[in-house]
Amino acid sequence: MSDVGERADRRLGGPKWDLFPLFSVVARTGSINRAADELGMSEPTLSRRLKELERYVGAPLFFRVSSGVRLTQEGKDLQRSTSAMITAFEGLHEDLRSRVGQRAQLVRISATEGLTKHWLLPRIERLRKLHSSLQLELFATVQQQNVSSNDLDIVIRMGDPHENDLVGKRVGAITFGIYSSEKYLAKRPAPRSLSELPDHDLIGVTADVPSIQSELSGEVELFAQFFDASRLGSAVRISPIINHFSAAAEGLGLALLPVPFAAAEGLVRVLPEHSAALSIWLLRRRESDLRKMTRDVHLFLEREFAKSREWLAGEQTKAAAQN
Repeated sequence: MSDVGERADRRLGGPKWDLFPLFSVVARTGSINRAADELGMSEPTLSRRLKELERYVGAPLFFRVSSGVRLTQEGKDLQRSTSAMITAFEGLHEDLRSRVGQRAQLVRISATEGLTKHWLLPRIERLRKLHSSLQLELFATVQQQNVSSNDLDIVIRMGDPHENDLVGKRVGAITFGIYSSEKYLAKRPAPRSLSELPDHDLIGVTADVPSIQSELSGEVELFAQFFDASRLGSAVRISPIINHFSAAAEGLGLALLPVPFAAAEGLVRVLPEHSAALSIWLLRRRESDLRKMTRDVHLFLEREFAKSREWLAGEQTKAAAQN
C-alpha cells in the first residue's frame, strides 16, 4: 500500500480515544510494567494497545532501555499533544460536572395557583429541611404548560392530565363548592337552588381561558351549570383564577372554588348539598427520574398527598365516605 493510502486509512479509521491516556501513563512512569499495574491491565494487553497507537502514528513512540522505556522524538511530540488534550478534556469534564450538578439540585414544579398557595408552599420548608441543597422553581398556573420548553420535572394537575409525555398516578381528589362572603350575603340572600344562580352576581373566568370552561364542564355537571349561569347572569370575569378567592372575599359575587382552599380563606359556602370533585394527578417526566433530587422530591410529594386526601376531599366528601 502507498504512503498516501496508509495516511488515508489512518484518517478514516482513527485511533480509539482510550489509547492516548494509556500512552500518557506509560510516558509518565517510564515503564510498561508500572503503567500496567497503575492501570489495572496486564502487560501484554498494554503493549498490544501501544502498538496499535504506533501503527496509527506510523512511527515508534518508545525505545526500550534497561530501566523501562524512553520516548522517541515522535513520542515526545505526541506526549505534548496528549497532555494538552487530556487537560482540555478534564476541564470540559469538570465544567460539565459543575453544570450537571447545578441542574441536578434544581427541581421545576408546575401546579395550579390554588394548590401552590394552599398545599405546596406550606410544605416547602419541611422539604428543604430534608434536602438542604434543593433549589426549587414553582410555576403556579391553571393552564397546561409545555413540559419540554419549560423543562418541567414534576406537574400537579386537576382533572384529566391530557399529557402523553408524562408518567404518574392519581393521588387524590379535590372537592369544589360554591362560595361567597358574609359581605355579599348581607346584601343578597343565598340561592336556594342551582336554578337561582343566574339571578346572582357570579365570578367567572375570562374569555381567554375557554379551554378551562370546556374541560371542567365536560367532566362535572356542577361546573357546567355554574359556567352556564355565569354567562347568563351578571358576572365578574377574572383571570388568573386564583383571584376568584379575593373577588369573593370582596363581596363581588359567588365563586366555584375548591372546598379546602375556600375554607382556609374564610369564605362562606352556599348550596352545600351541591359539590363536585376533580382528580389530582402527580406527574413527572420519565427522563427526570435520572436525577436523584427529582426522585426524592416526587416521593415526598406523593407521601404528602396521601396524608392530605381527607383535607383535599372536603367535608362533603368525607361525610359521604363515612355513610
